[in-house]
Amino acid sequence: MKTILALHGNPGHPDDWGVLQKNLPPDKYNLIPISSENTDWLKILTKDKTKKILLGHSWGCYKILKSLSQYQEYVDHVILITPYIKPERELPSLAKVLLKLPVLGDSLIKSSHAKTKDGFFKDLIHPLTLESHGYLKTVQERLQDWKLWQKTAFNKMKMQESPWTPQDLCQIPITVIYGNDDKISQESQQNAIVKQYPHHKIVRLRGAGHGLLWSHPSEILQTLEEKVSSSSSHKIGYYPGSDERNNVISYMEKHLREFPDRVALSWAQREALQRWDGNPHTPIAHDSITYKHFAARINSFARGLLDIGIQKGDRVIIFLPMSLDMYTAMFAVQRIGAIAVFLDSWARSHHLGASAECVGPKAMISFKMAFDLVDQVPEFKSMPIRILYGPGDKFTHKFEELLKQEPSPIAPVESEFTALITFTTGSTGKPKGANRTHRFLSAQHHALSHVIPYTEKDKDMPAFPIFSLNNLASGVTTILPALDLAAPSERDSAILACQILNENINCTTLSPSMLVGLARYCKEKGLQLTGLRRVVTGGAPISKDDVKAFYDIAPQTELWILYGSTEAEPMAHIEGRDMLKESQISDPEIIEEGVNVGHISEDIDYRFIRIKDGPVELSTTPWSQIEVPPGDVGEFICTGDHVCRDYYNNPEAFKTTKILDEKNRVWHRTGDLAYIDSEKNLWIVGRVNNAIERAGKYYFPVRAEVLLKRMDFTYRCAFLGVEDTKLGQATYAVIELKGEIDRETFDFEKAKKEIHRVFEKNKIPVDEIKFVQKIPMDPRHHSKVEYKVLRDQLKDPGVIIG
Repeated sequence: MKTILALHGNPGHPDDWGVLQKNLPPDKYNLIPISSENTDWLKILTKDKTKKILLGHSWGCYKILKSLSQYQEYVDHVILITPYIKPERELPSLAKVLLKLPVLGDSLIKSSHAKTKDGFFKDLIHPLTLESHGYLKTVQERLQDWKLWQKTAFNKMKMQESPWTPQDLCQIPITVIYGNDDKISQESQQNAIVKQYPHHKIVRLRGAGHGLLWSHPSEILQTLEEKVSSSSSHKIGYYPGSDERNNVISYMEKHLREFPDRVALSWAQREALQRWDGNPHTPIAHDSITYKHFAARINSFARGLLDIGIQKGDRVIIFLPMSLDMYTAMFAVQRIGAIAVFLDSWARSHHLGASAECVGPKAMISFKMAFDLVDQVPEFKSMPIRILYGPGDKFTHKFEELLKQEPSPIAPVESEFTALITFTTGSTGKPKGANRTHRFLSAQHHALSHVIPYTEKDKDMPAFPIFSLNNLASGVTTILPALDLAAPSERDSAILACQILNENINCTTLSPSMLVGLARYCKEKGLQLTGLRRVVTGGAPISKDDVKAFYDIAPQTELWILYGSTEAEPMAHIEGRDMLKESQISDPEIIEEGVNVGHISEDIDYRFIRIKDGPVELSTTPWSQIEVPPGDVGEFICTGDHVCRDYYNNPEAFKTTKILDEKNRVWHRTGDLAYIDSEKNLWIVGRVNNAIERAGKYYFPVRAEVLLKRMDFTYRCAFLGVEDTKLGQATYAVIELKGEIDRETFDFEKAKKEIHRVFEKNKIPVDEIKFVQKIPMDPRHHSKVEYKVLRDQLKDPGVIIG
């Protein structure tokens, strides 16, 4: 049984913990409410050597952190609820002197108490009301005593006289729980202290305020349970030296011990998918594998790889679709300390050659078609091992023959040893291999878990492979989408709806194009996805209109929009309802500058720098010269544990996309132009390389494209700059019509007049409007416009239809 020492706020009372106490399993936790007014809690903490959990509310959090560094040997971990560690409005010196005077001080306190007690109580319990919980009446009655007000003022004075300092820092893990409707504590001010703790985690609860210990006891219990189950001196990937526990396969070994019979992966049978009648209510037969049998399969294939000479550090290209055997191959490669290499499924031969030249692969696991392709690429000639998946010839080994009976050992690795290389081409077209170390993958798992935590009952369908990895690290059941992600088809939305409805999927991760397509399909078919509790999307901008459309078919779900990239995922996040909150703009035809992607991840630090081509060297250009003023648009850069430090064997890419600071921290240049508003929301306005400099002023695509998407004739659109002798760059609005529109009868001039009208209203100049056959999209997610390709296409009159 775990002992919890709970310290109340100021004003507060030990009885404040009663609601939570009733929700705690009595056989697991012994919660001891203690007065925060004295040091008796320290006597209980130190009475024996068993490590205890410290739980604080508001001012009680300050009391805990002021003593923690001296007593950390007695503490397992700390949970701080709506902390008030640092005064946000300090008492002036004169006020402190006057309040201590016997008669005048009492009079001042009584006057203040009479004026503010009701407002304070309202703020304390917001968004609750007096009728929300029986205990709140007790709190209200207690606040009627002016002497409690006096005690509160004196406690605040003591807090100012002995403030928290960096000397109070320690290594104890700290979890902080905030309510997004807190009217007492300002999160940004309290986080100035919280974020200095090396092992901190921040949790935010929707619909909660400063009194969330009364409104959200079950969520506090869930956080408590997570901390108890995960508490240890080290995390996977963070052990010193070369250690088996740094190898990310340790997550699979952990699941094998804890829940071997839980389903790990489930996937649609190919034959059943071919026979499927297209009706979303008709189930598609699925196969599945438990963690026990999945771990055995990985172990078996790892032995096969060792037997054919693949060793620690060897690079192995895995060119397979999302499937059981793709994950078997990847985890087997990592188990033996080799390095899994993933290429984009749409990569061209020159991409493949550049990737092979970068990593020097010893082996490749793929289909005959892929081996036929690389036979034409000189950089693959020296690759000695070819593992064929499926039928074919020209191989050294066959996949199924490497599934051996004997077990294989887990290779010990250092935390920064490369586990995975994923290639991305970006806008330059030259592949860059993101160097994902074992520590990085572990850090990314923890960062994602902070934003999208799972329960043991969840069944998740992720369209992005990185989220499948996070699922498997989390130990949840993963259903693979029955799609060819490299070749989207008209049936995709129907298949997704079918899997969600029939496989009891309650969580899913979709690209924006999939999300929009699924919402449109369900609306047309009259389907409601009532079983979804959470949907995650990201990878490209998504509009408020798209968010609204999805809530129409799944109104009960949480829709999280994550902002991230290959190099750093997640960087920010926002729930759809927060995105839809009323703006200060009353005219529906006028929209904000950019897309709100929410609060920046607490796991990263960030800055905004001026638009600059080429490398940034802090040795010659200090931060003060490259950062933009607060609130201005600049390139968003970040650093943190789950931010990829470099690219494999590519120092040139490091120079152009990374900044090394004086503390040896690596900052990633996202290439995104953004600003942060007064409520600490991050707004993305466009890409650095897509910023349009027209007549000496910058314009950005995102806002203009949202306006274009609202036009009832638009299927896809783009807003871009095209070289112009007078303006520098002219602004072009480019539209691809919806498929059902008859181009012969469509009134192009009327449409152009409407675009001009709306753009003038938003003060966005548009020099040319072009209707084209097709707007080129990125081949990976089919969600981003390929501006360079489109710019070249516009030179050909044949692509323009109006």
